[in-house]
Amino acid sequence: MNNKLLFGLVLLSFNYNCAEVKSQDMAQNTKAVDSVYVGQTHFSDDVVREDSLYTAIIRIDKQSDKEHLLSIQMNLKQHSYFVSPTEPGSFTGKFTIVLTEPQHLQTNGAIMETPLSKVDENKGYVKWVRQNTHYKQSLKVLSNKNFEVYGYIQFTIEPRCSLEKIPFILSYVDGKLSLKMDVC
Repeated sequence: MNNKLLFGLVLLSFNYNCAEVKSQDMAQNTKAVDSVYVGQTHFSDDVVREDSLYTAIIRIDKQSDKEHLLSIQMNLKQHSYFVSPTEPGSFTGKFTIVLTEPQHLQTNGAIMETPLSKVDENKGYVKWVRQNTHYKQSLKVLSNKNFEVYGYIQFTIEPRCSLEKIPFILSYVDGKLSLKMDVC
C-alpha cells in the first residue's frame, strides 16, 4: 500500500511540475512539412477511368422516385483539354453523353457545366475546357420495370487528338438506379 501511495505522489508531483503548453505556442513551433499530393476521392460504386491526360469519375445520385442526377468529374492532367458540351458549334469530338435505350431512361434538360468554359479567342473562338470541370445531367426514369441502359461519354482529348469513349451501364432494379462499368 505504501508503494502505491508513494508512486501516486511521485506521479502527481511530476504532472504538477510539467509546463502547460498552449496550442498557439505549439502551432508556432511546428515545422512546415512538405505537402503531399492526394488524389481524387470517390465512392466504391463510382465508375472511374484513369488516363495519362485525364481522370473521369462518374456517379449516379437519386433526386426523387423518377429523377436521378448523373455526375461526371473531369480532372485534366498535363495541360490537356477538350471541347465543352456548351459549345454551340458542330464538333465531332465535343463532350457528349449518349444513352442507348430512350424508352427506359432519357436525359432531362441540358448538361450543366461547373465552372463554365470560356471562348478561347487564341484557338479559333471555341469553348475549350482546360481546367477540372464537373458535369451534371438530369435523368428521368420512364419505366417501372427492371432494365439496363448502356451509355457512354464521348469526347476528343487534346493534344493527343484521340476520340475517347467511356462506356457504362445504368441498371434499374426494384426501383433503384445504379451505375457500373461496361467492360466490353
